[in-house]
Amino acid sequence: MAPTLIESYRKDLSEWPHTGDTRSVRFGFLLASRSLFKISEHEIIEPEDDVVRYVLIERVGANIPDVELSNIILDYEDDGLNEQDIIQELLRSGVVDETNNVTAGRVGLRNYSFVEDGQDIDCFQVAGAYIQPTSHRKGIMSRTYVFMLNWYEHLVCDDMQTIPGARIWAGPMIRAGEVRIYNENGGSFEDVLGEKGIGRHNGFLPWNRGRLFDTSQWAPNQLQTTVQKFIVLIISRGTCLRIGFIP
Repeated sequence: MAPTLIESYRKDLSEWPHTGDTRSVRFGFLLASRSLFKISEHEIIEPEDDVVRYVLIERVGANIPDVELSNIILDYEDDGLNEQDIIQELLRSGVVDETNNVTAGRVGLRNYSFVEDGQDIDCFQVAGAYIQPTSHRKGIMSRTYVFMLNWYEHLVCDDMQTIPGARIWAGPMIRAGEVRIYNENGGSFEDVLGEKGIGRHNGFLPWNRGRLFDTSQWAPNQLQTTVQKFIVLIISRGTCLRIGFIP
């Protein structure tokens, strides 16, 4: 299935989507919108469907008001500290209080494989992603995807995307690294995604409108006129700058 646009939806992030046992795998931190976020990976022991892992996004709590924490981050930035150094300073400072963490979003992952240079490559595909509406347009989800490349060699986009979700791949992700357009039917790369949802080299269009009637929010990005299935987008660690901090 090619990346298909769908209606927006809501989730209750206070409820964990899997009722069985999970195993905490690893975690790290990143900065977005002058806040500190914890990104943690959880493996599902006995999956109920094709989702095998979840990545939890939490805004890290503090024992000072949020605006004061943001000002501290801003001061560190003004002092020329990079993201990793800022995060380490915050963790050492005593202001962080993880008992006050707030869930901001979640990413579900399924197993995926693609072919490159005649070799089968195993990786993870986004099976669903959700960020709280109050955290939209703050770069949290796009930075989470890029942060996940600290853990994974490759990350594949989800098959079904809301327009805001698709715009992450059409915008911040192509500026973070090389997003390749892969055709499952034949196992080959068609193009590299460029601006406006168009392939840089061959003008390939990966997205289709599905059953979505109003796509005005997708403009100026382009859509397929003839639907081509079996298209996904793949971003790889080797093309991206590393972000965040892993203890």
